[in-house]
Amino acid sequence: MPMKVLIPIDDSDVSLHAIDWVAGLQRESDPIEAELLNVRMPPEYFGAVSALDYGAVERALLEAQQRVLARALHHAERAGLRHLSARAAQGVPAEAIVDAAKVRGVDQIVMSTHGRGAVGAFFLGSVAQGVAHLAPMPVTLVK
Repeated sequence: MPMKVLIPIDDSDVSLHAIDWVAGLQRESDPIEAELLNVRMPPEYFGAVSALDYGAVERALLEAQQRVLARALHHAERAGLRHLSARAAQGVPAEAIVDAAKVRGVDQIVMSTHGRGAVGAFFLGSVAQGVAHLAPMPVTLVK
Protein backbone atom coordinates (compact mmCIF):
# COMPACT_ATOMS: atom_id res chain seq x y z
CA MET A 1 0.00 0.00 0.00
CA PRO A 2 1.51 3.38 -0.97
CA MET A 3 2.28 5.99 1.65
CA LYS A 4 -0.30 8.82 1.59
CA VAL A 5 1.09 12.34 1.89
CA LEU A 6 -0.70 15.69 2.05
CA ILE A 7 1.25 18.63 0.60
CA PRO A 8 -0.26 22.03 1.45
CA ILE A 9 0.70 24.64 -1.13
CA ASP A 10 0.20 28.35 -1.64
CA ASP A 11 1.09 30.73 -4.45
CA SER A 12 4.76 31.03 -3.47
CA ASP A 13 7.74 29.37 -5.11
CA VAL A 14 8.80 28.23 -1.64
CA SER A 15 5.76 25.99 -1.29
CA LEU A 16 6.94 23.98 -4.31
CA HIS A 17 9.98 22.81 -2.29
CA ALA A 18 7.74 20.37 -0.41
CA ILE A 19 6.68 18.82 -3.73
CA ASP A 20 10.34 18.39 -4.72
CA TRP A 21 11.15 16.80 -1.35
CA VAL A 22 8.31 14.27 -1.69
CA ALA A 23 9.39 13.48 -5.27
CA GLY A 24 12.91 12.80 -3.98
CA LEU A 25 11.52 10.57 -1.25
CA GLN A 26 9.50 8.65 -3.83
CA ARG A 27 12.64 7.93 -5.87
CA GLU A 28 14.11 6.25 -2.78
CA SER A 29 11.04 4.21 -1.77
CA ASP A 30 7.73 2.81 -2.93
CA PRO A 31 5.27 4.99 -4.86
CA ILE A 32 3.68 7.77 -2.87
CA GLU A 33 0.07 8.86 -3.11
CA ALA A 34 0.23 12.66 -2.86
CA GLU A 35 -2.58 15.14 -2.47
CA LEU A 36 -1.92 18.83 -3.04
CA LEU A 37 -4.08 21.14 -0.96
CA ASN A 38 -4.57 24.88 -1.20
CA VAL A 39 -6.49 26.58 1.59
CA ARG A 40 -7.78 30.09 1.25
CA MET A 41 -9.11 32.23 4.02
CA PRO A 42 -12.73 33.30 3.64
CA PRO A 43 -12.95 36.87 2.36
CA GLU A 44 -13.43 39.56 4.96
CA TYR A 45 -15.81 42.34 4.13
CA PHE A 46 -15.95 45.70 5.79
CA GLY A 47 -19.07 47.72 5.26
CA ALA A 48 -21.90 46.98 2.90
CA VAL A 49 -21.15 44.63 0.02
CA SER A 50 -23.75 43.95 -2.66
CA ALA A 51 -24.58 40.39 -3.68
CA LEU A 52 -23.03 41.05 -7.11
CA ASP A 53 -19.78 42.25 -5.56
CA TYR A 54 -19.71 39.28 -3.19
CA GLY A 55 -20.17 36.84 -6.07
CA ALA A 56 -17.45 38.50 -8.12
CA VAL A 57 -15.01 38.39 -5.22
CA GLU A 58 -15.79 34.72 -4.55
CA ARG A 59 -15.31 33.81 -8.24
CA ALA A 60 -12.01 35.70 -8.42
CA LEU A 61 -10.69 33.99 -5.29
CA LEU A 62 -11.72 30.55 -6.54
CA GLU A 63 -10.12 31.18 -9.95
CA ALA A 64 -6.89 32.27 -8.26
CA GLN A 65 -6.97 29.15 -6.10
CA GLN A 66 -7.45 26.94 -9.17
CA ARG A 67 -4.43 28.61 -10.86
CA VAL A 68 -2.30 27.86 -7.78
CA LEU A 69 -3.38 24.21 -7.85
CA ALA A 70 -2.82 23.87 -11.61
CA ARG A 71 0.70 25.30 -11.28
CA ALA A 72 1.50 22.96 -8.38
CA LEU A 73 0.10 19.92 -10.23
CA HIS A 74 2.23 20.72 -13.25
CA HIS A 75 5.30 21.10 -11.01
CA ALA A 76 4.54 17.80 -9.24
CA GLU A 77 4.14 15.94 -12.53
CA ARG A 78 7.45 17.34 -13.82
CA ALA A 79 9.10 16.33 -10.53
CA GLY A 80 7.99 12.74 -11.11
CA LEU A 81 5.02 12.30 -8.77
CA ARG A 82 2.47 10.06 -10.45
CA HIS A 83 -0.28 9.30 -7.91
CA LEU A 84 -1.59 12.84 -7.58
CA SER A 85 -4.75 14.62 -6.66
CA ALA A 86 -5.45 18.24 -5.82
CA ARG A 87 -8.17 20.00 -3.95
CA ALA A 88 -9.16 23.42 -2.78
CA ALA A 89 -10.42 24.28 0.68
CA GLN A 90 -11.50 27.37 2.54
CA GLY A 91 -10.95 28.15 6.19
CA VAL A 92 -8.27 28.87 8.75
CA PRO A 93 -5.23 27.32 7.02
CA ALA A 94 -3.69 25.27 9.85
CA GLU A 95 -7.05 23.86 10.93
CA ALA A 96 -8.20 23.15 7.36
CA ILE A 97 -4.92 21.37 6.56
CA VAL A 98 -5.14 19.13 9.62
CA ASP A 99 -8.84 18.44 9.01
CA ALA A 100 -8.10 17.43 5.40
CA ALA A 101 -5.26 15.18 6.55
CA LYS A 102 -7.54 13.42 9.04
CA VAL A 103 -10.39 12.98 6.55
CA ARG A 104 -8.05 11.65 3.87
CA GLY A 105 -6.26 9.34 6.31
CA VAL A 106 -2.81 10.53 5.27
CA ASP A 107 0.31 9.08 6.82
CA GLN A 108 2.22 12.34 6.79
CA ILE A 109 1.95 16.07 6.04
CA VAL A 110 4.87 17.59 4.15
CA MET A 111 4.92 21.36 3.85
CA SER A 112 7.31 24.18 3.14
CA THR A 113 8.11 26.94 5.58
CA HIS A 114 8.61 30.50 4.51
CA GLY A 115 11.60 30.98 6.78
CA ARG A 116 10.41 34.18 8.42
CA GLY A 117 12.20 33.26 11.63
CA ALA A 118 11.08 33.59 15.22
CA VAL A 119 10.22 37.30 15.04
CA GLY A 120 8.15 36.88 11.88
CA ALA A 121 6.37 33.86 13.29
CA PHE A 122 5.63 35.77 16.50
CA PHE A 123 4.00 38.68 14.69
CA LEU A 124 2.51 36.91 11.67
CA GLY A 125 1.75 33.51 13.12
CA SER A 126 2.94 30.40 11.39
CA VAL A 127 0.74 27.99 9.49
CA ALA A 128 3.49 25.36 9.70
CA GLN A 129 3.74 25.82 13.46
CA GLY A 130 -0.03 25.49 13.79
CA VAL A 131 -0.12 22.34 11.66
CA ALA A 132 2.74 20.77 13.63
CA HIS A 133 0.89 21.53 16.86
CA LEU A 134 -2.54 20.26 15.75
CA ALA A 135 -1.72 17.28 13.55
CA PRO A 136 -1.91 13.76 15.04
CA MET A 137 0.33 12.41 12.23
CA PRO A 138 3.97 13.26 11.47
CA VAL A 139 4.63 16.66 9.90
CA THR A 140 7.76 17.28 7.87
CA LEU A 141 8.77 20.90 7.33
CA VAL A 142 10.90 21.66 4.28
CA LYS A 143 12.86 24.87 3.69
